[in-house]
Amino acid sequence: MPPARDWFYGVRTFAASMIALYIALLMQMPRPYWAMATVYIVSNPFLGPTTSKALYRAVGTFIGAAAAVLFVPMFVQSPYVLVVVIALWTGTLLFLSLHLRTANNYALMLAGYTLPLIALPVVNNPLGVWDVAEARTEEIFLGIAVAAVVGAMFWPRRLAPVFNDSVSKWFADASTYSQRFLSRNVQPEEVSGLRAAMVATFNSLELMIGQLPHEGSRPQTVRNTKELRGRMIHLLPVIDALDDALYALERRTPELVDKFAPLLAATTEWLEHKDANLDRWQALKDQLEALQPAPDALDDRKQLLFSNAIYRLGEWIDLWQDCRSLQYAIQCESQDSWRAVYRHWRLGRLTPFLDRGLMFYSAASTVTAIIVASVLWILLGWTDGGSAVILAAVACSFFASMDDPAPQIYRFFFWTAMSVVFASLYLFLVLPNLHDFPMLVLAFAVPFIVVGTLTVKPQFYLGMLLTLVNTSSFISIQGAYDADFLSFANSNLAGPMGLLFAFIWTLIARPFGAELAAKRLTRFSWRDIVSLAEPATLSEHRLLGIRMLDRLMQHLPRLAMTGQDSGVALREVRVALNLLDLLAYTPRILGLPQVLLRQVVAEVGEYFKACLKAGERLPAPSPLLMTLDRTRRALSGAGDDETRRHLLHALSGLRLALLPGVEFVGSAELEEPLPHGIDGAPL
Repeated sequence: MPPARDWFYGVRTFAASMIALYIALLMQMPRPYWAMATVYIVSNPFLGPTTSKALYRAVGTFIGAAAAVLFVPMFVQSPYVLVVVIALWTGTLLFLSLHLRTANNYALMLAGYTLPLIALPVVNNPLGVWDVAEARTEEIFLGIAVAAVVGAMFWPRRLAPVFNDSVSKWFADASTYSQRFLSRNVQPEEVSGLRAAMVATFNSLELMIGQLPHEGSRPQTVRNTKELRGRMIHLLPVIDALDDALYALERRTPELVDKFAPLLAATTEWLEHKDANLDRWQALKDQLEALQPAPDALDDRKQLLFSNAIYRLGEWIDLWQDCRSLQYAIQCESQDSWRAVYRHWRLGRLTPFLDRGLMFYSAASTVTAIIVASVLWILLGWTDGGSAVILAAVACSFFASMDDPAPQIYRFFFWTAMSVVFASLYLFLVLPNLHDFPMLVLAFAVPFIVVGTLTVKPQFYLGMLLTLVNTSSFISIQGAYDADFLSFANSNLAGPMGLLFAFIWTLIARPFGAELAAKRLTRFSWRDIVSLAEPATLSEHRLLGIRMLDRLMQHLPRLAMTGQDSGVALREVRVALNLLDLLAYTPRILGLPQVLLRQVVAEVGEYFKACLKAGERLPAPSPLLMTLDRTRRALSGAGDDETRRHLLHALSGLRLALLPGVEFVGSAELEEPLPHGIDGAPL
C-alpha cells in the first residue's frame, strides 16, 4: 500500500482537478476538461517541480498558440505546405529543447507540439483558430493556476530534503567505493555496481538542482549544490588514477609499500569520519607532505612512483573534503561563502556535452513522422484523423532524448488505448445517471484518487498519468450531456492509431538503441584526444576537460547497458586529463624537454587517430612508450621544482592510463594480467 502522504497527494490533486473543472464549467469554457487534465499534467508531490512545470507549461502553451494563430491562416489553403510548416516548427523546437537538460526544456518541447494540437483540429474551419487557441490557453492557464495554488497551500513538500537524501546516497556509495580501493580489496562486480549507482545518482541531481530555485531555495544554497555536483564529477577519474598509482607501486616498488601503508590506514580512518573537520584534513595533508620525496629524488623511477601515489591520494583527500564541506553547507542552508581546498586549473563551470548529430537525427525523424502521418491522414480523408497526427507528434517529442524510445511509445499506446475503454465506460454507463456536479465528483473520486496516488511511484508514473489525462480528455465533459458512440469511437480511436504509427515508425527509424550512442561517445572521446595536438588556449582546454567529464557520466551507463567495460572509458578520460596537464605546464619548460613533451602529445594524438581509423582500440605503440620514458629522463633538472613535479606526475599518470600496470619500463610488453579484470573490450 502507498504511504499516507501519497494518498494525501492523490486526494489533493483530485480536489484541484475538480476545482479547475468546476470553474471552467461555471465560466462556460468550450473545453473545460482541458483545465482538469492540465492539473494532473502539472501537479507533482513537490513544490519546486509543480511550480516550474506550471511556469514552463504556461510559456510553452502561449508560444504554441501564438504560432497556430500565425501559421494556420497563412497556409491553410495549401494543406501539404501547412503540414511541412507544422512538422518543421515541432522538430525545430524539439531540437532546441534537447540542448537543455533541466526542467526549462519542457517549455520549448511543449511549444513545439502545441501547434499541431491547436492547428490540426481547425484545418476545416481556419477562421476558428483564434477561438480554439484562446480557449486552450485560458483553460490550461486555469488548470495551471489551480494546481499551483492548491499545491502551495495544502501542506506543500519541498524538494530540498529529497535532494539531500540523494546526495547522502551518493556519499554512501562513494564512501564504500573509495574504501575498497584504499583498503586494496577491490571486487570487480561490487565496484562496477557502486560505480553505476554513483553515476545514476549524479545524473539525477541535475534536474533537481534546476528546480530548487522554484521552491524558494536561497541563492547561496543553489550555488553550493552546483559546486557539489561540479566536484562529484571528478571523483571517479581521481580514484581510478589513485588505484593505478597504488597498483604500480605494489608491483614495481614493493619495498616502498610498507612506507605508504600508514598513509592509507590514516586516510581510511579519516574517511569514516562523516564530517568536514578542517583540522583532521590538515593533519592528514601534513602527513602526506612529510612523505613527499624531494624534487631531486624524482629522477629515480621508484621515487617518482611513490611521489605520484602521494599526489593522487592528496587529490582524492582534497576532493572528498570539498564534497563533505559542501554537503554540510547545503544541509544546514549556510549562507556563508564556501571556500574550496581542492584547487586545480581544470576546474570550471560544468559544461554539458551534447551529441548534436543524434539530437538532429531524433528531431528529423520526428519531423518526418509528422509529415508521413499527415499525408496518410489527408489521403485517407479521415475527418478525425488529425488526432492520430497529434498524438504521434506528442509521443515522438516526449521520448526523443531516449536511446531507444520505442518501448516507452508502446507504453504510451497501451495506456491510451486503456483510457479509451475507461472513458467509454464513464461516458455511456456512468454519466447518463448523473444530474449535478457533486454526483460527478463522487463518480470520479475513487478511481481518480487511486490512480493519482500511484503516479507518485516512478514505476507507475507514465502509465497512471496517461490514464488520468487521456481519460479526462476522451470523456470531453461539457456543460450538458451529449454523447454519440460512433462519434466517440471515430474521434478517440484515432489517438491510439497515431501512437501505434509512432511506435512502428520509431522501430524503423531508430532501431539502434544504446549501442550506437555508446560507440559515438567513444569516438567523441578519441576525437577530443586527437584535437589536443592542435593549438588552443588554456580556457579552451579547460572547457574541453569539463565537457569530457560530463560526457563520461553519459557514457558509463550506456557501456554498462551494452555489457562493455566502463573502466576503459575512465582510462581514456584520464589520458585526456593528463595530456591537458602536460599542455598547461609545457610552456614553462624550454629546450629539448619542451620538444619531447609536445612530441608526447602528438604521438598520443596519432595513436588515437589510428584507433579512429581502425574503429577499435589498438595496443599502445612501443615508440610512444619509449618517448614517454625519454621525456621523463629529459626533465631532470628542467624548470622549477613545482613545474617539474606536475609534469612528471602527468607523464606517470598518462603512462598508467595508456597501459595499466606498467610504469616506465623499457618494453611495451605487459608482464602481468591487467588489474581488476580490465579486458579492453572492443566497441
